[in-house]
Amino acid sequence: MMTRTWPEIRRHYAEGPPLDWTNGMLALIDYISESPLAIGLFAWTSMLDLCIAQVPATHPYNGPYLRISPIQGGRLEFRYFDTMVRRKQWSREVEAADAVRRFNLFISQLCWSTVPTHES
Repeated sequence: MMTRTWPEIRRHYAEGPPLDWTNGMLALIDYISESPLAIGLFAWTSMLDLCIAQVPATHPYNGPYLRISPIQGGRLEFRYFDTMVRRKQWSREVEAADAVRRFNLFISQLCWSTVPTHES
């Protein structure tokens, strides 16, 4: 099984070196893990990337998922893998402090959850 519990995911980032995007990633993980979304979203890490899917994932996983990656300047890239054609993938770059807001917009746009969300 590739997916981990939300507390395990949080530890992965909290125990790493404090980088300029870490607080934004931790805020997003805390937001998800403390909400009803935690029971319907499954996550794993790949190096510094956080990957989130709607189903538990085993290796190899080739279903759709959201990858959140740190990029230059302390920003985070949100990229949705529903195709392997990069130019057709939905993606957005945001300041790390905007991670929760962008995540809420993402799940709203893709109807990932029936749980109501609010913008932070």
